[in-house]
Amino acid sequence: MQNVTLTLQTGTHCIETEAKHELRRLTDMLLETEDESAARESGEQLELLTEFLERSDFNALRSSDERLAGIRPGLCVIGRDSTGKPVVKEVCDRD
Repeated sequence: MQNVTLTLQTGTHCIETEAKHELRRLTDMLLETEDESAARESGEQLELLTEFLERSDFNALRSSDERLAGIRPGLCVIGRDSTGKPVVKEVCDRD
C-alpha cells in the first residue's frame, strides 16, 4: 500500500476540489467494476485520497504553488511519505 499513488490534474480547480471530484469518480468506479484487480487498486487509491482530504492543510497547499491553487494547469502526484502519511509528492506543469 505504501507505493499507491494518484495523479490529479489541476488548473480548472484547486487541489482540494479536484481531490473531491476524484473521490466521487473512484467511488463510482469501485461500485460499478466487476474486475477484482481494478477494484483492489481503486480501493487503495480511494483510501489514500480519503486520508489526504481529511489530513491535509489545503490553505497551505494552495498558497504554496499556483498549480495547486488552480491558477495554472498542473499535475499533482499524491502518495505516502515514509511514515505513511498522505502527501503531495510531486507537482509539475501539464503539457
